[in-house]
Amino acid sequence: MPGSAPPPPFRRLYRLTPSASTQSRGFAPIALRGPDGASRTLLAPVGDDIALLLDASTTDAVPTLAPGDGTVEELGLVAVAQALFRRRFTSLRRSILNFDGVEVYPDGSKSENRRFRKQLNVARHAGMAADSALVRSHPELILGWPPEDDAPPPPPSEGAPKIAVAAHFHYADLWPELERLLRRWSVRPTLFLTLTRDDPELARRLPALFPGSTVRVVENRGRDIRPFLLPLEEGAFDGFDLVCKIHSKKSLGGGRHKIFGEIWRRATYLDLFASDAQVGRIAAMFQADAGLGLIGPRRFRSISTAARPRDLLGPNRPTVEALAARMGRPIVGDAFDFFEGAMFWARPQALEPIRKLGLSREAFDAGDGKLDGGIEHAIERLFNHAARIAGFSVGDVAFDDAGKDFHLGDAGVRPKIARPGGPSTDFLLQTPKQHGVAGLINLFGVESPGLTSCLAIGEWVSGVA
Repeated sequence: MPGSAPPPPFRRLYRLTPSASTQSRGFAPIALRGPDGASRTLLAPVGDDIALLLDASTTDAVPTLAPGDGTVEELGLVAVAQALFRRRFTSLRRSILNFDGVEVYPDGSKSENRRFRKQLNVARHAGMAADSALVRSHPELILGWPPEDDAPPPPPSEGAPKIAVAAHFHYADLWPELERLLRRWSVRPTLFLTLTRDDPELARRLPALFPGSTVRVVENRGRDIRPFLLPLEEGAFDGFDLVCKIHSKKSLGGGRHKIFGEIWRRATYLDLFASDAQVGRIAAMFQADAGLGLIGPRRFRSISTAARPRDLLGPNRPTVEALAARMGRPIVGDAFDFFEGAMFWARPQALEPIRKLGLSREAFDAGDGKLDGGIEHAIERLFNHAARIAGFSVGDVAFDDAGKDFHLGDAGVRPKIARPGGPSTDFLLQTPKQHGVAGLINLFGVESPGLTSCLAIGEWVSGVA
């Protein structure tokens, strides 16, 4: 009809080109205004030299960026058709973030899109992609925790454990974030803070904030592992019930986008210590189970089992196997696990097998070192193994465990009394008459049907004990 507006494209797509400052920040707050005037904001990750495509066709929302954050351009018919073809028939379809019908995906070179997709898949596997329920309910994982009033900490709980926090901060600019979270605790921890550069002001303030705490400047070698081994081997944690090992993770190497490292670090903090309630839950887990030696973040627990074997060692295998043998228990079979990022809670006694090795004197790479294959990466994979050698179990936790039964899992090595590939054998029950050690009863090979036999075995043990 003469004078009427041309029909809109069959899909409305927008290209969002972030500014240099937005790329440096790592995310773009995108304001969406619907035809009814309602508005909402979504937080989209951005990387270097990469734009974003936004498809809001199902909602008819129009996106805008704040002044200085970048530009927004509505695509024409040809560009829309090209983008939709790539979205459907290329690997780009695995890079889509979906915010209640609003799709966002990268629009860069093939290599940049691949890099974005790889990091997004890692985040998605851990349940912390930008469109996940976790991140959308906890925007601080992207935005960071806001400053808080200098309110007094919660009153200490009666019978609280004595806690050491071993914190290595190569990136000292992240210290305010940690301080903010630690001040939420009702338990006043003792900090063993290691830095790679001198910070006189922080060294002056720390003992006032957390009495008894110390600041130590160390060489930039071995990432966060060697700085932890130094006080461990010196016995600094011996007088504590629990030690919490954390560090200022940024994950900037290997072409990673900044925002994914930020989310990883904050999700770990959220799971382990970002609230007084979570610290209390974890302390209660240790108190309820004297055999529990180490707890890490569930979302970052890598597990290999006999039923579902995975290669978790990669180029670290020779060093991991050599160190495990030095600790007295070689790596056997496919059952293995560790916490990626090496942040966890532990009883100091559960770390004794690693402490005895004196590994802080080993040859660690200087600076940022290798992305994988260094001795620090081997040690990262051995904390759980060491806890089991010390006679403890390993558990995991997530911040949303409140009101649920805690999930404790263990991927240890079960003793087998048959040769690999050989026929199944019965249980092996030994008393001092067989092995000559007073007071020791061995129960080996108690698997299925061990559950149905447990009462009979229990009666036998009570008769010989």
